[in-house]
Amino acid sequence: MYLKLALRNIKRSAKDYVIYFVTIILIVMLMYSFLALGFSDDIISMSENMSMLTTGMTVFSVIVSLISSYIVSYAVQFMLRQRKKEFAIYELLGMEVGTIQKLFFIENSVIGVLAFGIGIILGTGIVGILAGVVKSIFQVPHTYQILFSSEAFVLCVIFFVCMYGAGIVRAVRIIKREKIVDLLYDSRKNEMFSKEISTRVQFVHVIFGVLAIVVGIFLIGEGMSQQSNATWIYLVASVILLLVGLYDIYRIFPIMMIKFVKKNAKMKYTECNLFFLGQMGHRIQSSGRMMAITAILFTLSLSTMFVGLLLGAGYKANMKVYYPYDVGVAIDAPFTKDSLKSLISFVDSKCPVQDDNIYYLYDVDEYSIDALALSDYNKLRSMLGFEKVEMSDDEYLVHCDTWNYTREIEMAMKSQHEITVTGVELYNPQSKIYQEAMEQFQMAGTNGYVLVLPDHITSNLPANKIRLVLKLENEGIAELRSEIRRYLNSGEWVAEIQEGEELPEQVTIGVTVQAWGVSNSLTGFTSISFCSLYMSIAFILLSCTILAFEQLSTLDKNRRSYQTIDRIGVSRTMQRKLIHLELATFFFIPFVLPAIVIFILMLSAQSLYSSYIMQENIILLYGFVTIAIFVVIYYLYYVTTCFLYRRNIIR
Repeated sequence: MYLKLALRNIKRSAKDYVIYFVTIILIVMLMYSFLALGFSDDIISMSENMSMLTTGMTVFSVIVSLISSYIVSYAVQFMLRQRKKEFAIYELLGMEVGTIQKLFFIENSVIGVLAFGIGIILGTGIVGILAGVVKSIFQVPHTYQILFSSEAFVLCVIFFVCMYGAGIVRAVRIIKREKIVDLLYDSRKNEMFSKEISTRVQFVHVIFGVLAIVVGIFLIGEGMSQQSNATWIYLVASVILLLVGLYDIYRIFPIMMIKFVKKNAKMKYTECNLFFLGQMGHRIQSSGRMMAITAILFTLSLSTMFVGLLLGAGYKANMKVYYPYDVGVAIDAPFTKDSLKSLISFVDSKCPVQDDNIYYLYDVDEYSIDALALSDYNKLRSMLGFEKVEMSDDEYLVHCDTWNYTREIEMAMKSQHEITVTGVELYNPQSKIYQEAMEQFQMAGTNGYVLVLPDHITSNLPANKIRLVLKLENEGIAELRSEIRRYLNSGEWVAEIQEGEELPEQVTIGVTVQAWGVSNSLTGFTSISFCSLYMSIAFILLSCTILAFEQLSTLDKNRRSYQTIDRIGVSRTMQRKLIHLELATFFFIPFVLPAIVIFILMLSAQSLYSSYIMQENIILLYGFVTIAIFVVIYYLYYVTTCFLYRRNIIR
């Protein structure tokens, strides 16, 4: 009997449950699809470090479920406010409070289970699309297939029960605690307004908020230009200032705007503006704090999505910078070049070798810098597809592919054009620095730069570091890295020491394989991008839900207001126009400053860091992708809210 009555009540109140129902579906769909992606065997097997994606998705799902529990509680209480009068009538007719609690619990359980089932079905379809995106990133052939993960399903059930159960239990307690008179006349209670602040104090608040945002954005730029732990201090301070500034402005500025417009008699008394300004004044007074918090959530969501997508895409675009050679072996020991010939044969047996180069890094103690012979330098350039460099016997050049050292080196070279190596003066009259990607923290240098000297100079320098670079016919395989490391640490490889040299106490050996690096670095790209996308979309959904319910929670009061203007002759067309204007304004206000912040963030990143990302305009591209995702979700919530609001107001 209870189930039949609950189903009838759900059908009768379907319009009140639409946003609530859709939000639960979207959250479950989002949670399951991303969890299933993280637990997919096909995805995990693509890289040995792909387990970080599983960990990230699980951690973020915990956060999303905790936040969702608050939203569910908020939504359930909204539904309860809509049904209080109905429950009071049930009590007056003799129905026990426990029975009403059971009825409300069954209604919400039916809605929750139905939304959960639809969310799982939709998520199962979406995870196939997400898996296809990941495989395309790794350049793995794929076809769309429906994927179901039992691990993701179990976690979703656990998270859903926790977040959904908390909201229902809280609402049931409210039913038990409130009296019949409170249930009957709850919608008639007067709104609580905060004490009005003087115009001068409001102006000071707005100025402080603007300054806080400006300083916060400035600190972001300063922090990103730092190369130390001070970066985190700058970033934390900037985030705090941005949040404080946004909150202060949203709490005060809309009130100032309404007061300013009301002072303009012409604008105030045009058509139905007086009614509209009165409606907005009440809403801003009662919901200003909610709009401020929503604006902050939007700012965090947009920034997180933009930075996450940009970091991942930028990292992928710069793969050639970090792994320019198919295979690279760096040994910080004075071995002979013949020692590495057996290694070339070993690699050739695994993957055909097309070209090779064995060379030394020479010590230049006078300047605490490593040096390359010009012939070895040009060989490396040739293998990477760069033009060869020519210079006379009394010249030198510098190669630095690490941007944060370039300016310092340029200034040092301009102040002193000549250097002295092994008693010979060398010049670089143009102070030119070559900056092509050559991996200068291990292979073509050890500090991010290298000194290129004529061969007759390097022949008199100690060669304490030996390097091997290989170009493979098929670009190699990821497993080659572990094979090379195993070979070097086994008894199969015999190394010869240069005559008159001794081994250091500790021999450092580094092995880089482009195929391995690309595969495992793309793991980082995938994890960063998908986790940021997951978290940001979840925050946007939950924030939009709060905004929508805030509009619908004023239905009773606003219905009476619109009935009043209907009686005095305001047309239905004008009423619909007022409803659209009212909701559009309420939805537009929380979006203004987050949009400004994200545009400033985009332009700042484009100005400061575009030259360090190999793909052109990638910053602007992902900035507009972020905004497009947000606008689509936001518009759908606005349209749905507007439809429900209009249906309830104009009957």
